[in-house]
Amino acid sequence: MTNQEKLKNLDNRTFELLNKLEEFPKDKLSFCDEKWSVLQIIYHIWLAEISSEKYIRTKIQYPETIIKTPVSSYIKAFLTKYFLLLGYSINAPKVTAEFPKEIILKELKKNWIYSRSSFSKLIVELDQKNLSEKAIFRHPLMGRINLSLTLYFFEIHFNHHLKQINKRLSANLI
Repeated sequence: MTNQEKLKNLDNRTFELLNKLEEFPKDKLSFCDEKWSVLQIIYHIWLAEISSEKYIRTKIQYPETIIKTPVSSYIKAFLTKYFLLLGYSINAPKVTAEFPKEIILKELKKNWIYSRSSFSKLIVELDQKNLSEKAIFRHPLMGRINLSLTLYFFEIHFNHHLKQINKRLSANLI
């Protein structure tokens, strides 16, 4: 599967979720106890993706500093997936855990459409510059990862939080 296909697959799953969430009243999506609300969770996923893109765009301005993707990053990526599948969680970086006072689902959906389009263009740019296989992103657990592993992170991150969202939606808390 190409990187564009991976992004498109993630796109389909994301917008399927966002469309499903439109069926719920805002107060239910905003319900917050000691855990993040559903809206905060999806906002966090979006923030993680746009923060990753910003990092990559900065990094590729200095291609001489970009290294080959270490083999250990593939092992760490595999372990990260199973770490999350087992229900462990990691404290989110501060930049992806700060939320506006009000999160409006329609605005977030619009922003996500824009950011996914931007990331699609980034994929083309990385391919043109022969940087797709290089370690263009530094993940806190996986280490230095390439574009394919970045998209893999987006997928496992989405899946991890999708479980949380579904749990909150099915609980009688909201």
